[in-house]
Amino acid sequence: MAYLICVVIATFFWFLNALSKNYTVDMVVPVSYHNLPDNKTLSNKLPDQFYLKVKAHGFTILRHRLSLFAMPMEFNVNDLTNNQMTDSPKTNYAFPARQFLTEITYLLSNDMEILSMSPDTLTFKFDQMGQKRIKVKPRLIVNLKKQYQISGEIQSTPDSVTVYGPQQSIDTLQYARTEALQFNDTDQPVKKKVRLEKIKNIYFEPKQIELSFPVEEYTEAQQSVQVQVNNRPANLNVKLFPPKVKVSFQVGLSRFSEIKPEDFILTVSYNDIIEGKLRLKIAVESMPSYIYDLKITPEELEYLIEN
Repeated sequence: MAYLICVVIATFFWFLNALSKNYTVDMVVPVSYHNLPDNKTLSNKLPDQFYLKVKAHGFTILRHRLSLFAMPMEFNVNDLTNNQMTDSPKTNYAFPARQFLTEITYLLSNDMEILSMSPDTLTFKFDQMGQKRIKVKPRLIVNLKKQYQISGEIQSTPDSVTVYGPQQSIDTLQYARTEALQFNDTDQPVKKKVRLEKIKNIYFEPKQIELSFPVEEYTEAQQSVQVQVNNRPANLNVKLFPPKVKVSFQVGLSRFSEIKPEDFILTVSYNDIIEGKLRLKIAVESMPSYIYDLKITPEELEYLIEN
């Protein structure tokens, strides 16, 4: 037991003697940045820590290790040039890391001698910020309840936004996409706020828009519509068989009573007659924009030419 006590005492004095000597060790100082110029965007990656080689007494090094030092060194970026970064057209700035020795020494200990630092230069590379107005492009999937349809345009409010960012980046940006949305079993009009999809170093104003679109129940309807002959010579009469065809389609209940035969323009071409075709294919020249699934019966007509 006495021998063990002697070993402990000897080890303690050896440890004290060792701590009284100077040592060269490696240390790391975390770094953070704030107050960057708001009219420029950073184009290079800044170091998030400095690597130091320091010389100090063992006691100082031990005290530092035991303190679990983690407080970052903060750089007020605009203050480095007295706000000239904001006002100047210059885009590149370089600062020797040694000019920050005083601040680093204060963070560590005045008893430490900093022998070297890495990186040895703190470099800021900026791109000038540009801006332009671009359209919003919604990203959505709509699964409708049976017998329901979107009965109008999908609208975004506003329909365009201002984009800010590096000029080179925004020059190639054609539109602002929304975050993806999905609606399931939908049977009611939709109105929802949605954020714009984030892009690195790109900023949108506003950051979100409102999407809306009408949804209503649809029903099947029919009309009997006269077919016209395009490009017919004035001195010829072309009789079509049958002269009218049945058009069937889906239409929202709110507009069912509005539909009239005059809303449809169906034609065949006299050029097909010149080419010797025996049956003429019907083309849809015009129809209401709010109907779906148009079907024509029959799709082709026979004809007779009268002089």
